[in-house]
Amino acid sequence: MIRVPRLKLNRHGVFCLRVLWLDESGKRRERLHSLNTKDPTVARLMALQFNTSFELQRAMTFKPTFPSLDGVLNKYDLDLSRGVMKSDGPDDHTRMMEALRAYSEMRGTLPTLQPQTEAGRGDVTTQDQQRPLPRSIKFSEAVAAYLKEKIHDNAKRTLYEKGLLFDEFKGLLGDLEMNLYDKPTLVQWKNHEMNKKAGPSRVNKRLGYLNDFFNFCIGNGHSQHQVSPVEGLKISSRGKLKKNSESWKPFSDDDLKAIFSPAYLKAMPKPDHYWVPLIALFSGARLNEVAGLPVAHARIIDGVHVMELTETKTSKSGRIVPIHQSLIALGLWDYIEHVRAKGEERLFPYLVDGNNGYGKNAARKFALWLDDLGITDSRKVFHSTRATIITKLHSENANPAHAMQLTGHEGVQVQNIHFQIYTHGIGLEKLRDTLNLVSYPFSLDGLKVPLEKWTKFLAREKFITERKAKGAAAAAKRQGDLPPLILKKSTRAKVKNI
Repeated sequence: MIRVPRLKLNRHGVFCLRVLWLDESGKRRERLHSLNTKDPTVARLMALQFNTSFELQRAMTFKPTFPSLDGVLNKYDLDLSRGVMKSDGPDDHTRMMEALRAYSEMRGTLPTLQPQTEAGRGDVTTQDQQRPLPRSIKFSEAVAAYLKEKIHDNAKRTLYEKGLLFDEFKGLLGDLEMNLYDKPTLVQWKNHEMNKKAGPSRVNKRLGYLNDFFNFCIGNGHSQHQVSPVEGLKISSRGKLKKNSESWKPFSDDDLKAIFSPAYLKAMPKPDHYWVPLIALFSGARLNEVAGLPVAHARIIDGVHVMELTETKTSKSGRIVPIHQSLIALGLWDYIEHVRAKGEERLFPYLVDGNNGYGKNAARKFALWLDDLGITDSRKVFHSTRATIITKLHSENANPAHAMQLTGHEGVQVQNIHFQIYTHGIGLEKLRDTLNLVSYPFSLDGLKVPLEKWTKFLAREKFITERKAKGAAAAAKRQGDLPPLILKKSTRAKVKNI
């Protein structure tokens, strides 16, 4: 095999050029350029042509500046894996013929042409030729179409995770045509993920994202694969993974006494810092179900104070959960009524919906508080509040149907469909009584915060937000008006005239 200077093969089998060159300041630079091919013959031909152009330019300029690759590599279309050879114009045809002669010298034969180029020759039987792989759109184009469609189907966080995955995938394997990503290529990517020491659940999740993407491409005609190349690559079945995985640990009584001691008030200075962990602990709600709760979803039904949790993970319709008597004693309902009276839409109006939802800051603050307390078990995190209340409900011999409704169908083994349907008809008073069975070993006396503290905080945050909005509006108006200097001159002119 002929060794070609500057030609390299990356870990994923895609050929690229490695060029050392000098920038304008004389500093040595290095650049890698993917050739977007796994065919060694095509890669060597492209590299030889690049080296010829590079050396000619260096001979004329006496310094190795980086030449344009477009004029060297992208003029004619030569894809020997498909038998595709196309040229545009005499000069382009000449370069392609030079490439074919080089191929003949290396291989001792010419490549097989596509049947269309051999039309009219009686000695050619197309049925004996291998069918060439048709062209397809590039990975980046398919991703753009996929994400555009999934906006209507996936949550914002899921779209964000998929976008990161696709960027990483393209960076590792190149922006190739969709038909070129075969099973061995995806196996390489899977091995790369496992080499990063990612857990099986994470690897399977990302494989699931890719499988959905490839199935989308097949269904929309962007790929000629009959079956997704990701099919069958998952590490293990979901049931086995769930059985072997480490779940979140509930907080022990000692943990709870330390976390919700009077020092909690100083550690959690904002309303979301303070309320989100407490609401989760006394309701079983998830992080973003609480942090993004609309004020209108906190109301009184049949004399029971409830929250309608619609930002759920397991159901788009959500569930109704009574508010625990301890939360009412701490002043949660007074806080809700104050926010409602101010005309705010959400329980914590100053929070912004980011890629991780509304609860990012509250979760981070809670994690820092656990570290300060020396609770460093990696399985004791914010999500442990759900594990804690599920454990408490079980220890109080709570009705499993009630526990399932309160916690969102998680943590209770339910196999009968009639049993699941029954939970949606449970009376709110019964749910409230079941939830109020839960108690914790810390005192509420030292945890209550005067409502005035929260009202002052919200007023200050609203003032800051409105001031920023006015500043942004003024800046936008200035951009649409005359330049600042002209405005100043016209203002001075008016003053003189007066």
